[in-house]
Amino acid sequence: MKKSILLFCAAALLVVTAGCGGRQKKAPSTASATAQQTINYPIPTAYEVTSLINRSGAAFVIGIANPVSRYDSYLTESKKAFALGVYGADLAYVSTYNMKQETLDYMKVVRSAVEDLEVSTNFNVALAKKIEDNIDNKDSLIMIISESFRDTYSFFMNSGKDDMSLFVLAGTWVEGLYITSQVAITSVRNEDMLQVVANQKESLDTLLGLIEVRASKNAELAQLLTDLAPIRREYDDITKGKVSTDEADQIFSVIEKIRDAAVK
Repeated sequence: MKKSILLFCAAALLVVTAGCGGRQKKAPSTASATAQQTINYPIPTAYEVTSLINRSGAAFVIGIANPVSRYDSYLTESKKAFALGVYGADLAYVSTYNMKQETLDYMKVVRSAVEDLEVSTNFNVALAKKIEDNIDNKDSLIMIISESFRDTYSFFMNSGKDDMSLFVLAGTWVEGLYITSQVAITSVRNEDMLQVVANQKESLDTLLGLIEVRASKNAELAQLLTDLAPIRREYDDITKGKVSTDEADQIFSVIEKIRDAAVK
């Protein structure tokens, strides 16, 4: 599922090709120049994942998103970037279900992360007002946030911060699968949810491939590969694009441990 769209965080990952993810780009002189040099988003976006969950008929599950209060505990640049991916997925989840107050709360914490990472895009200029003005129009809301995610991803790639974009993508992918796992536990349409889980195998392969390209030069990315190794082993056993209930249960157990260790 290599798609050219927004991402931000599809965080699933970095570029449609590993080569794109591995090269440094010359930083543009202005934010507008960055916006003009949009780069293809490498994996399914958080909205694609949460929309599949929504369309399956699964109910919204309260309390599974990463609490916004945790953001102040993320002190390093890589932690903030990973958190940006996590909160981006959470924002996609709550806005897909039209949870208005939660959408505003997660928009604010995403904006804080963007500002701390010194990202110069529309995300930290007029996004808050646009979201507030369209809070009752879910389709417009999703389009606005998706565009901002795409701009943020493009900024990282165009400003030579490829490594940070990988942490964002990883955070988005991990949180997206974690949300899927938590919703699946209570879903009555289990077959649909199992397919959503199976669909994450290809994006995981893409993500890990992009990280591997740069891990030899970045110790934190090397550690991220180690942290994601257990979920890679689970997906390596998946064949023919489908997962059984037992396989899904094992994936859910592993991703919960990875996610909890990463956000605490």
